[in-house]
Amino acid sequence: MKGYETICILHPDLGEEEVQKNVDQYTQIISDNGGEVHKSESWGLRKLAYKVKGNEKGTFIYLLYGGEPVVVSELERNLRIADQNIRYMTIKVDSLEEAAKVKVQLLDDPTLSIQEGRDGKF
Repeated sequence: MKGYETICILHPDLGEEEVQKNVDQYTQIISDNGGEVHKSESWGLRKLAYKVKGNEKGTFIYLLYGGEPVVVSELERNLRIADQNIRYMTIKVDSLEEAAKVKVQLLDDPTLSIQEGRDGKF
């Protein structure tokens, strides 16, 4: 079984329930096609480095899963046709176990999250 990571940026106007619904939908797609989800996380609303489809912010979700290439094809097909998705990227990982242990350092970096400034603006 090959391992894959998919990071998806969702529209910033989605609420927490809608984001979780999307995560559940994507994990179901992976399971229905013979894959196995090892990790699924919502990284929250973040400021993008540049505008993507007119959006300056986006809600990031992370999926770590194993399966055959057909799993990736079906997941990406669904990501392409869903309107709430701004952008996505899938990469192949060498070891699912090692990737599951890694804690993303970007989540701990306070300069990369949306924080309120001194004047009350983002």
